[in-house]
Amino acid sequence: MNTHDVLAFAIAQEAIRRVATASPPWNSILSPTSYITSSRTWPVPDFVLVDPTTHVTLGAEFKPPQQTKREYLTGLGQALAYARDFHYGVLILPTIADDGYPIAQHIVSVLAEPDFANAPVGVLSYDPAVLSPARPGFSELRFASPRLHAPTTAAMLDQSFFAKWREMSPQEMLVLLVAAYDEMRKPSSSKGTVRDRAFAILWAEIQAGTIQHWAGGVRHYSNSPTNYVAVSKNYRNFLFHIGWAESNGSLTKAGLEALHVGTLYGAWSQPFLDTIAKSLLEDGKHLILFNAISEFQDAVAISLDEQTWLQKLEDDLENKGLLKRNPARHAAAVAKSSRGFLKGEKQLWRNLGLIVPRGKRVYHPGRGFIFNWSRITSLLQSTS
Repeated sequence: MNTHDVLAFAIAQEAIRRVATASPPWNSILSPTSYITSSRTWPVPDFVLVDPTTHVTLGAEFKPPQQTKREYLTGLGQALAYARDFHYGVLILPTIADDGYPIAQHIVSVLAEPDFANAPVGVLSYDPAVLSPARPGFSELRFASPRLHAPTTAAMLDQSFFAKWREMSPQEMLVLLVAAYDEMRKPSSSKGTVRDRAFAILWAEIQAGTIQHWAGGVRHYSNSPTNYVAVSKNYRNFLFHIGWAESNGSLTKAGLEALHVGTLYGAWSQPFLDTIAKSLLEDGKHLILFNAISEFQDAVAISLDEQTWLQKLEDDLENKGLLKRNPARHAAAVAKSSRGFLKGEKQLWRNLGLIVPRGKRVYHPGRGFIFNWSRITSLLQSTS
């Protein structure tokens, strides 16, 4: 399992619990309506806390136990760097390094130097002997004073901490990867971004009838400006959210590796599907979502119809600060429209074998969602 991300988000939820109860010192910089999200543009903190009222942001760097002093000192540099893109940077680290050195106190002493006294950086320390997803306690060893000026370059924030998916098939993903790679090497135009031009290439192939949707049939979208914009919005961010592309569409190292797998084995091959699934779980943070759902359904009565269960799940995630509810989507869910909560994600999990289906559905009355943990564990333990 990706222990790093699981522990980081456990601490994020404990932090947001303190924020929600207006606990000091958190109430000096964040209001109780704050929530957890992600930022996938550089420098990519482990999680972000956002105050929707004041628009204050906090980028957090989590360092797991049993690391060297050098690793933790590197974390201080990362937290300081976050202060350029977020209002505050926070370093989360254990009280001691792998050799027993009191590294958390050392970091605090560095920030106590006169030249750093007003740095907008906090230090949270935890006991490495007891830290677990069930016990994410920490101490605020240093908390920054309210910042007087906004960050120089505000980071791009995602609307949710996990990757959102709509419609896109493996073949469409591979076509976008190939097109983005070509546009990076030899742009077909000086207009637009790599992402814009790559999508235009995919759209042309869709109109030519050469693209299949996930069920295997030919993808059909009528060639209208309205459709072009709508489909582009559905498709354009997914590769970015799973770590395969930058926000402008340029491929990352992970995107180039996915391109290699897809080119070698094919878009519908198991190796390419596994690559999608692994990236979804890790960079797309669906593993964190699965754990949150599992915790919810372990604690709630399951003798509910699926729609009521999903509404209660959405309530639970919002109460934990893991999402900020979209009022339009919630209204759609109540009305049982196609835009209901996790509508697309449930289909994607089924397609990738990450969830155990029940006929055409994935909700099991009396049990909720049954995740395929053996496959999930195998994917996370793989090296590619």
